[in-house]
Amino acid sequence: MRKLLKIGLTLAAIGLIAIGILFLIPWGNAESEVKKSEVEAPTETVEIDNDIVLNDMSEITGAYVSQDNLDKITSEIMFHITGPQDATGSFKRFTINFNSHSDYTKGSISVVIDPLSVHTANKMRDESIKGEGFFESKDFPEIVFSSNQIVIGDTSYIALGTLSMLGVEKEIEVNFTYKGKGENEAGKNFIIFQGEFTLDRTEHGMKETSGIGNNVEVSFYTELVETK
Repeated sequence: MRKLLKIGLTLAAIGLIAIGILFLIPWGNAESEVKKSEVEAPTETVEIDNDIVLNDMSEITGAYVSQDNLDKITSEIMFHITGPQDATGSFKRFTINFNSHSDYTKGSISVVIDPLSVHTANKMRDESIKGEGFFESKDFPEIVFSSNQIVIGDTSYIALGTLSMLGVEKEIEVNFTYKGKGENEAGKNFIIFQGEFTLDRTEHGMKETSGIGNNVEVSFYTELVETK
């Protein structure tokens, strides 16, 4: 029995080392592919105590959703893992919804990500992080963020919500700015949000692995089209 236990622990250690090597070898990193649209900033603004001015979200009305299967990429979610060897990746499939409210602080945001769509510009690494110890996509096919409260932070808006990943639900704060609204080539109204936040992946169900940092910097840009 002890011999089997030692063999099992040895194999587990070898597996973790192998995963660590995949991150340590600089085999490419994902790059931004989004095509950003030009919009005019709102005339109304919100001034923060430290003289930082935010575009006023009160002008937003209606419901909005991210678009896919377009000729150009108008939304992206990227992540950057810091550690002995940094790694940058993105998700190719996700849906972002925003529903406005007469009081914008009560607007709702939901994000659903398909972890199987992870892309780091290296197929071996992608297949590894889809599985055990990381996204475990077969058992947890979605990563979900939901928020029903928006507050003003020191330098940006903050969406207060819950991130559900790997069966773990944890409250997080997502910093973002509102860039403005416009009309796309199809004649549909759209709004632009952009932001970033940092989380500790081990607090959200992932295992700590030698050679891979725990902190993950997440950034996003999205052009949400109004739904009728």
